[in-house]
Amino acid sequence: MSFQKVSVRPAEEKDVEQVVELIVRLKSVNEEVDLNFKVVENIYEVVRDYVKDSLSDDKAVILVAEDEEDGSIVGVIRFHLVDRIFYEPRIKAEITDFYIKPVYRRKRLGSTLLHKAVEVAKQKGAGIVTAFYPAGNIIADSFYEKEKFIPLNKEKYIKC
Repeated sequence: MSFQKVSVRPAEEKDVEQVVELIVRLKSVNEEVDLNFKVVENIYEVVRDYVKDSLSDDKAVILVAEDEEDGSIVGVIRFHLVDRIFYEPRIKAEITDFYIKPVYRRKRLGSTLLHKAVEVAKQKGAGIVTAFYPAGNIIADSFYEKEKFIPLNKEKYIKC
């Protein structure tokens, strides 16, 4: 494991199972942060379909961080493009999933992956990038603040 030998690239079909594992870890962390994010019983199946659908969706992008020494996927970021029909800039890239294996954290890999995602989003026509994550995730709050993200929307809920 060497951070110097980690590269960021678009996810491919061969990466599906490793990406699924990372996104399941992310969703499980979300559940720990906030019980309103209880994962479904068949989480692996649901995430596998989600990843496969994303790979074939021209409005979704998944980038992976790959350890070149052993070929393992150590980080993932996914965003999808949203048309904000009432606002300029019209197109936003919304980060829906972002996870890095703990041993690879605190080495600027998160920033590297994020900046590559912003670059790809811009190439795809996005004028802004937003991040979507549970309100109680203070680690994500801190990361995005360091990356100069500012609040845009608020989402509130009530149970039915």
